[in-house]
Amino acid sequence: MLAKTHLVFALLIGLLTFEYFNLNPFLFIIIISLTSFLPDIDHPKSKIGRRFFVLSYPINFLLGHRKFFHSMTIALGLSFAFWYFFGGYYIPFLMGFLSHLIADGLTKQGIDFTYPFDFFKIRGFIKTGGFAEKIILIILVLIDFYLILKLFF
Repeated sequence: MLAKTHLVFALLIGLLTFEYFNLNPFLFIIIISLTSFLPDIDHPKSKIGRRFFVLSYPINFLLGHRKFFHSMTIALGLSFAFWYFFGGYYIPFLMGFLSHLIADGLTKQGIDFTYPFDFFKIRGFIKTGGFAEKIILIILVLIDFYLILKLFF
């Protein structure tokens, strides 16, 4: 999936769930949205990879794309670290990270949630940047817009 699709998908999840946690709603939405980009640090041409190319190139060279950084192994490890330093804010961190993994799992390339153990691979039908993704993006934007309006009116 493209960065904008990851963002609006994570935003949807954040808008639907923030009220269930006793956390600052603005920080919740910001963290879940920003974290939705994080797994693509392993791809030097991604939005986050271009910004942090000093990290992205070695990560890609050593670990590859959609391997370690697209697994529950790193998601849980980083979430634990986030919990250690920021307490309950690990929840939107983990949710944003997982939203990225779920969305990428819907693509033809797919992901292995359990990498490096190879227990649970999923592959979808969506071509990254293709027509189906554009339709999904439009639908997600409309739903997000509706939920934001509903918050204020």
